[in-house]
Amino acid sequence: MTTSVSTPRLRVTLLWYLALVCLAALTRPAPLPTPLAGIIDAFALLLVATASLGRIWCSVFIAGRKDVELVTTGPYALCRHPLYTLSMIGGVGLGLATHSFVLTAATLLVLGTLFTRAATAEDRFLAARFEQRFESYRATTPLFWPQRWREPRPENLSVRPAILWKSFVDAGAFFLLFALVVVARRIGDSGLLASPLSLP
Repeated sequence: MTTSVSTPRLRVTLLWYLALVCLAALTRPAPLPTPLAGIIDAFALLLVATASLGRIWCSVFIAGRKDVELVTTGPYALCRHPLYTLSMIGGVGLGLATHSFVLTAATLLVLGTLFTRAATAEDRFLAARFEQRFESYRATTPLFWPQRWREPRPENLSVRPAILWKSFVDAGAFFLLFALVVVARRIGDSGLLASPLSLP
């Protein structure tokens, strides 16, 4: 298996998601009125779908170019780390799917910490590699949250199908995690497993 600087972060992220699935089965959040539960589930799925599709869109611009050139178009014109932003959005969706405020907040805290550290390290690398070009980019482009919603798009873009395909697989993994969280929550709600912990 290939390892990189991001491998420890990816492992911690995966471990948290697996823990989230287990916690969804082993905890019992406060019961919600049926209409509200349905609205939360729909909103959670919308966030996961937004994250998945957005990550594919980002990959069209960055796949095969990361660390080789400074990408500042498309979603990278809106913020410097849109992949992390979208992953946090998807993580909130997974947290909401548990119907637990505590697990949703914990997910946002874990991912926010991991991605802030990773973005800071990447910014240092890009500043050393691209110097003044990156400093100009950093001065006009926020870290995570866009300040504008229309991005400049190039006329043409070279895309590497193998790397783009990986982004589709990643998107599928987000939907799979969502399904696992929902199934785990329903198992917990059914009373089939002991639920020693009640979480709001």
